[in-house]
Amino acid sequence: MEPTIAVLATRGAALVVEDNPIIALDTQMMLEELGFSPVQTLANLAEAAETLATQLFSFAILDVKIGDDTSLAFASQLLEKGTKFIFASGYSDLDPLPTAFEGQVVLSKPYTKAQIGALI
Repeated sequence: MEPTIAVLATRGAALVVEDNPIIALDTQMMLEELGFSPVQTLANLAEAAETLATQLFSFAILDVKIGDDTSLAFASQLLEKGTKFIFASGYSDLDPLPTAFEGQVVLSKPYTKAQIGALI
């Protein structure tokens, strides 16, 4: 009798847009452990927009504030492509999201793999 090898089915490609390299790496590892592959991390919105023009993602996690800008315009592009995403923020005094993102989840940093997994 041959041993059974469990193969984790991939959930597809994921994108992390996060300007803090430690948080980006941690999030990448969490998404890989949750079955996403490949997981790409980007630290700025210009790179994210370029990447989105040529690649499809099944899931994304976006830091709300990237440098001096917000990821809201990029999130609109994800909505147009039908990509599921969640926002992440380290700020508790975040302004309310525009109505286009009503009901969109905002994870507070630091977040856990279990929190992400529950939202997939």
